[in-house]
Amino acid sequence: MLISIAIDFRQADVATRELFHLSEERLTQLYRTARSEIVTEAALISTCNRTELYAWVDSDDPKVVDRAVQTLARRWMRTRGEGDKLLLTATRRIGEEAARHVVRIAAGLESQVLGDGQILGQLKAAYKRASRGHSAGPVLHRLFETALRAGKRVQTETSLTAGRNSVGAEAAITANQRFGNLENARCLLVGAGKTGARAAKQLHKLGARDIVIVNRTFETAKDLSKFVGGRAAPFETRHVEAAMADVVIVATGSEVPVITAGGLSQAREACAASGYALLLMDLSLPRNIDPRVTEQAGITLVDLDTLHQPILTAETMRRDAVPVANGICEDEIGSFMQWVANMPARDAIKPLREALEDVARREVAFASKDAGVAERTASRIVAKLLAGPMAALRRAVQRGEPLDAQAMMLLEMFSPNSAPEPRAIRAPRAAAPKPVVEQTAAQLLPQVAPRERRPSMVLSPEQFT
Repeated sequence: MLISIAIDFRQADVATRELFHLSEERLTQLYRTARSEIVTEAALISTCNRTELYAWVDSDDPKVVDRAVQTLARRWMRTRGEGDKLLLTATRRIGEEAARHVVRIAAGLESQVLGDGQILGQLKAAYKRASRGHSAGPVLHRLFETALRAGKRVQTETSLTAGRNSVGAEAAITANQRFGNLENARCLLVGAGKTGARAAKQLHKLGARDIVIVNRTFETAKDLSKFVGGRAAPFETRHVEAAMADVVIVATGSEVPVITAGGLSQAREACAASGYALLLMDLSLPRNIDPRVTEQAGITLVDLDTLHQPILTAETMRRDAVPVANGICEDEIGSFMQWVANMPARDAIKPLREALEDVARREVAFASKDAGVAERTASRIVAKLLAGPMAALRRAVQRGEPLDAQAMMLLEMFSPNSAPEPRAIRAPRAAAPKPVVEQTAAQLLPQVAPRERRPSMVLSPEQFT
């Protein structure tokens, strides 16, 4: 049974989510201790908005499942008391509900920002981490592969991720539309916070090669400038840098304008840039660019009100894409649940597959002398041989028929661990003396290997004489 324990932005604020966050060291410890005889697989998804633990329990018994949930909560939080606190806040999901949730996460349908394109990469990183920790098994491998495939399909087949999810990205794209091409434009970012960083990254993505970052903390500006292949400049030079730029995006937390009309006018005159086209974009609230700058020739000012409509349009497009995205998710969830339902059939036929592959591999290796060829050829041969039996077992599962009898038969026939031990060879009982004529007949019968001997005809003494 698939289970999950989830803490996300819907039922817990940031302060609460911090209490249940796991460091890299704690996550490693969790992966070491989470698995048991009942819990055979585990994987954790951790982002700024959610921390969710997924596990596979080798039982459908509600009592066993509940006990596994409590055990996992204690392993997550280290103590029984902290584990109980976790379960008071967390959302529990089991079976198809848990599978549906992780697939919808990958699709961006459960994100704080609808259609968040970053969640797919975060989910992929979590899956890789669980794989490196040898904590994910066949079920979770299949689940995450299904979720990642659903996420990619939603991105390519729908407009759920269309448009921009941030004001910073929208500002960069608006600038690109105004200029047509940013490759030869000098772009200045005043403010290296979250909004400014997203704008800088989007500018870089759109092909801008001359990006200048200005921030009150110079080290922060340097870090961001390295990331986008630009350069950092001191905060005091912002008016001169703006006078020499083609695009200026301002996103700071200042309560007063950081780009003033007088300061920009003097800088443009000093740089002989008066009258040149300059696009100023103010992403701050309160505004950080003095509105009077528009009195200067060549200056265009864009503020949040101007940018709001494209964002609303993109949001409408994403919402219109939700039904199609839901359909893709349900399609992928159906495939995964069918795979889970067929697990008994695969387990039943596994001994036969292993036995046949062993024989086929040895025989092909004897003929080809190439281990790689033998492995691939043996797998293909066995897959073709087992296609019919596997289909029959799947049909039995779909009809709701128990596979116990078939599984036990195959296990006894083909599994070395389950095959009955050979009986001890006992000394034969003393037989009654045979007639001399019969003994003579036995002595006269030809001595051949057992596999070549044909069924013998029983002769009476009278017939023999």
